[in-house]
Amino acid sequence: MKEKNVSTTIHYFGKIKSTEAIKELQDEFYEIAQVSGWTHEVVDHVFAQEGDLQGNRLTLQGVRLVLNRQTTPLQLTFDKDGYLSHIYYEKAPVEMGDMMIKNGVPGATRQLLHQIHTSTTVRSQDPQSHKTLVKLLDYVKKSYVPNLEVIDNTGYWYSRDEAVLNAPAMELVKK
Repeated sequence: MKEKNVSTTIHYFGKIKSTEAIKELQDEFYEIAQVSGWTHEVVDHVFAQEGDLQGNRLTLQGVRLVLNRQTTPLQLTFDKDGYLSHIYYEKAPVEMGDMMIKNGVPGATRQLLHQIHTSTTVRSQDPQSHKTLVKLLDYVKKSYVPNLEVIDNTGYWYSRDEAVLNAPAMELVKK
């Protein structure tokens, strides 16, 4: 039987108890990451938006942790209003009618800014990484984001039943 690549994504949303607590969270999780041997980054970014002439910029503050190679970063990053958030740029083609075309260059691109909720993906059936991620989110809920909501399609967040993390992957069968 061949090994299957299984992944699960845990989505998490909420608002930090106060924007002043972001600095405390950054400091605490920076130390946790160092002691645990995790890659980490303190985040304090300002994002310029296309066509923004009034200085309305999106900001992101917090910390990103990489637990191991099987997980995408745990993003404890907050927008200017204190909501857990992820902001990123995406290159998109410039349409011919768009005023942003420079010198009519075909194939020109522009940067689109997206703001989405936070999530972390465990890319293999790794129960330990999943449990660690849930423990970290428990701590975030207890200490910083009391209204934290988590969507975990394995059911582990709700049940804490480790058997759901070891369940066999479903496989499509051709008829």
